[in-house]
Amino acid sequence: MRPGSRTRRAGFAPHARIAAAVGLVATVLAATALAGTVLVARPAAGAPRGASGARCLPSLLRKHTGMVHIDFWESMVTANGTTLRRLTDAFNASQHKVRVSLVQQRSYTTTWLKYQAGLSNGQLPDVVQLTSIDLQGVADSRSVTPVQSCMAATHYKTSDFIPRVLAAYKLDGVQIGMPFAVSGPVLFYNELVLAKDGITSPPRTLRQFVADAEILKAHGSGVGLKLDPWHLETWLASANLAFVNHRNGRRGRATKAVFDTRVAKKIWGDLDQMVRSGAASTNPATGPEEYDNLLGIGSGKYAMTIDTTAVLGTVEAVLAGGHYPNVKLGVAPFPVYSTKVRGGIEVGGSALYISNRQPAIDQVASWDYISYLDSTRSQAIWAKGTGYIPIRKSSAKTTTVKALWKTSPGYRVAYEQLVGGANTYATAGAVLGPYTQVRTAELNAEKSMYQSGVSPSTALENATHQIDQILAQYDQRIGS
Repeated sequence: MRPGSRTRRAGFAPHARIAAAVGLVATVLAATALAGTVLVARPAAGAPRGASGARCLPSLLRKHTGMVHIDFWESMVTANGTTLRRLTDAFNASQHKVRVSLVQQRSYTTTWLKYQAGLSNGQLPDVVQLTSIDLQGVADSRSVTPVQSCMAATHYKTSDFIPRVLAAYKLDGVQIGMPFAVSGPVLFYNELVLAKDGITSPPRTLRQFVADAEILKAHGSGVGLKLDPWHLETWLASANLAFVNHRNGRRGRATKAVFDTRVAKKIWGDLDQMVRSGAASTNPATGPEEYDNLLGIGSGKYAMTIDTTAVLGTVEAVLAGGHYPNVKLGVAPFPVYSTKVRGGIEVGGSALYISNRQPAIDQVASWDYISYLDSTRSQAIWAKGTGYIPIRKSSAKTTTVKALWKTSPGYRVAYEQLVGGANTYATAGAVLGPYTQVRTAELNAEKSMYQSGVSPSTALENATHQIDQILAQYDQRIGS
């Protein structure tokens, strides 16, 4: 072992499908067992959520003479994974203090399940990539050093970041995670079909979305509607309305769902009308049918759909192969609830967290790496290689991103959505511990509306009642 280095911890790097399957099953079972008892640590009385007591100490790395090895559990695949490896290799070559090893988990779900299991078995990384819905769970585990500590210790400036992107990963005013791979929902449409059917511009609002769907249906196509609870939350945010109480869970732990309002009834009522009239068809957001809404545009079944910008690179690559000559892809902003209300589009994607279960010097090394990934240049490279949104305003001004937006203007849409609009607790997104269960309840209510004829008002009432129970059970489990 080299002087100043430490023994590497075993990472999850399967080399065969059987090994991967066995590892995932074990992880799921371990996480399930934990969830049945106490998944998270009990917070200290009066302590702000996410406050771990750990401090970032940059002097440790400056004085260190050896190499610090850190592991990064990341969740990227295909082209996104290739770009991340390029950036990591560049970081490793740029200095002689820190070496980062990527440990690919292949999905956010796998990463979160394995991280939860690691809270019990001690197998945790130095840096982990988790989605926005995992924020409260991570904070409640009290297993991370808030990046706010490293920002303060290094006098890190944040004025160049898109404010809403930072806000998405704050709790009680403290920056817990560092945003990295940021996406947003946009409207995908076939310009050729809309023009043929007399629709001169893509819909800007939900009302126009519904009206255009009826026009498309009359001409033989329609709308692909993915069953994704994120969309309801985004429509609420676009109307500047919170999803849960206590300022969307950002100034106190959320205890009640507050979305059963006139606006939400209108949102689900409009969507239900589209499905009942045959102007829209639904498909799951996960599993083998999760891309049916996009494939439907290629086949001519649909002319419009809503999906994440994270798929834009893949969609453009498929179209470039000439498989769908009857499609001219258009990308437009998410059709907001109303242009009369100044809300905003929620942040999607993921952030990076620093484990406080590793030595203090590892934590500083982790911050050094995270700072590199979020630099102006790295974010420009990341945006070009993946289609994710550059989270720095200076990255958007680089020749790299300008060239990308010139050749593929669809990438610019999601960036402008996050720069524009209001920056409020509603648009920052909700913070919930049991977010996965909450979205399942939300999804089940939505399905009951489309598939079983339950009215939108009853479906919303059922969803809020079940979510209130889920929140209460979670809070009881962690002792909040």
